[in-house]
Formats: sequence, structure tokens, C-alpha cells
Amino acid sequence: MRSILLAATAVAALSIAACSQEQRSEIKEGADSAASEVREAASDIKNDTDVKDAGNAIKEAAKDSGQALKETAAEAGDALEDAAADAKREGKELGADIKRETNEGARNVQRATDGKEETKPR
Repeated sequence: MRSILLAATAVAALSIAACSQEQRSEIKEGADSAASEVREAASDIKNDTDVKDAGNAIKEAAKDSGQALKETAAEAGDALEDAAADAKREGKELGADIKRETNEGARNVQRATDGKEETKPR
């Protein structure tokens, strides 16, 4: 890879050396002209009202998107809090139901094993 780079550099150097002063001047003028045209085109693009309008529209869209994301995140947070509160409430209710059923089952077992005929299950 290194030898290829050295060879290419050598060929370019020899090509430039082989050029006459007039050819070098023409190449330089062509490069300067191309650079000038690129600068002018960049300036035109920079000052173009359509480009500025598009840039402003992009900024505004990004701002709106950011605000929408904030609102969505806030709504999701609220929904999560509501869901957590619901789960906590339902967990308490389930715990109370289990406790009630367990106590009732314990009373039934106690009645069935207390030795009294009137309390035995039928």
C-alpha cells in the first residue's frame, strides 16, 4: 500500500515537472477559477431565501417534535403512575379477599373438627 502511494506521488511530481511554465499557469488559473466558482455557489446557497426558509422550517419542526415528545413522555409518566396506583389498589383488594377466604376456611375446619354434631358440614 505504501509503495503504491509513493509511486503515485512520484508520477504526479514527474507530471508536474514535465509541464511547461505556461501549462502550470493554466492549471493554476483553472484551479483558482474552480475554487472561485465553488465559493460563489456556496455564497449563493447561503444567501438563498428558499434555503433559509427551509432551514427555519427544519428548526421549527424540530422544536415542535421536541415539544410533542415532552408531552408524550409526561402523558406516559401519568399513565404509568395511574397503572401503579391501580395495581396497588387491586393488590390490596386481592389480599383482603384471600384473608377473608382463609379465615372462612379456617372457621369451617374448626367447626368440622370441634366434635359437635350441629356444626359439622352436611
